Amino acid sequence: MYKLISTPSLAYRHQVVDHDGLPVIALTLFAHDQQMSLSESSVPMYLREIILLANWATSDQVALANGWTLFGCPQEVRALLREYLTVGSHCKVTVRADLCGLKVSYINATNGTRVNVRTLLSALKRFFDFLIVTRRYSFANPMIHEDAARVRLELREQHRLSIRTLKGRDPMPTESGVDERSGIRLSENYFRFIQQEWKPQTIDDPELPRIVQEAGKRFGWKLRELCVSRTLFESGVRISEAVGLTALDWAQGGFRNVLQSRNKGSFGLRTKTIMISNPTTKLYRRYFDDAMNGRAAVDPQRLRVSNLTTLYRGNPQSLENVSLFLTEQGAPLTAKLFRDQYWKPALMASGIDADPHQARHWFVTNALRNIDRTAKDEASRSRCRQELIRYMAWNSGERTLRSYDHLQREADFQGRLQTIHKEMRRRERDSLAPGVFSGSQSTASVTAIAERSNEDLAFLLGEDDDD
Repeated sequence: MYKLISTPSLAYRHQVVDHDGLPVIALTLFAHDQQMSLSESSVPMYLREIILLANWATSDQVALANGWTLFGCPQEVRALLREYLTVGSHCKVTVRADLCGLKVSYINATNGTRVNVRTLLSALKRFFDFLIVTRRYSFANPMIHEDAARVRLELREQHRLSIRTLKGRDPMPTESGVDERSGIRLSENYFRFIQQEWKPQTIDDPELPRIVQEAGKRFGWKLRELCVSRTLFESGVRISEAVGLTALDWAQGGFRNVLQSRNKGSFGLRTKTIMISNPTTKLYRRYFDDAMNGRAAVDPQRLRVSNLTTLYRGNPQSLENVSLFLTEQGAPLTAKLFRDQYWKPALMASGIDADPHQARHWFVTNALRNIDRTAKDEASRSRCRQELIRYMAWNSGERTLRSYDHLQREADFQGRLQTIHKEMRRRERDSLAPGVFSGSQSTASVTAIAERSNEDLAFLLGEDDDD
């Protein structure tokens, strides 16, 4: 059974060992190679998915009976992966031709799927590319369709001939925008994960930050946990970005409420500017200087904010490795430690089911509500939404906002439905009252009731004039 171990002090920061504790050369070298192109947090994610597959293959009876291994020929690797996805990961795998005529395997996750299919496919493709380049695998990459290159050339040639026939010239470069795109998406992947729409969680309760803070205080949170929690709700950063803040990030904003932060996929570069409230800034200072319950109590250097100011003036880069948040042992606080040892136990003790990432959704939801409430016109609303996209540093900002808008419309309509249902129940109770629909009731009265019912139905179906 393979196991991933972390050795941050060594040149090979991630190593894969077997059951005897000996290193698995191919996987360890692959992990080292990926440090050049992946972020530090992505390397172990990719390795874990490959290791899960490799370990599962040692116990699956079908894989053992057929001799399928991760280092077999492409047909064996594909058969092993298909068995793992369907039996081991509870995915639905359908083999059919794509728009280009290539017969490929489409993967659809189910409620029982417990692996990250997209990460697994990407990791395996990179892994076999590495093995081929280093001459550790003598076949073609099993994750790439063997006919993909040929079909791509044929389609491009057909497109070129079509443009030449219609316009008497070869097609212009795609970036010129002169000629329309073919509309066919070319993919070389043999396994393809069906695109699933990402649905964010909208958190509407304005009291959520206070509720979380109170739950933490009851559990015994100290200054550090309160600082991290307030940072999540006030800035909308990810948990890894919050605990990864350094003294240099804080110093570049004058040790006030504006900090620099790395972004997901930025390879450690500080590409984001985040903002916290002034009370939280004061809490930062208290935490940093407190020699009893704060950072100064566990910092081997016993640094204070005044020391940071002096160091920043003399040599700013000396603060780059000074983490804002430290563990009880004086090491940098990690997202996993904060989530598992502080956030989850505190909230579970108070009967609250919420992940730290929900603070980010809460921030975006309330930012959008504030924009809709304060924008004077559509131009102002659009400008503010673009500012939010830039602040959050989203790669696909418009698509992300459309996801939030879609869920918000669903939530708003659910609220309207509740109002309709209450009115329907009231009318049902009124209809059971003595004398209602009696023989003495006029035809006009019954007609009026029917007309009101029709108005409710029109409202429910969206056929009325109310927006």
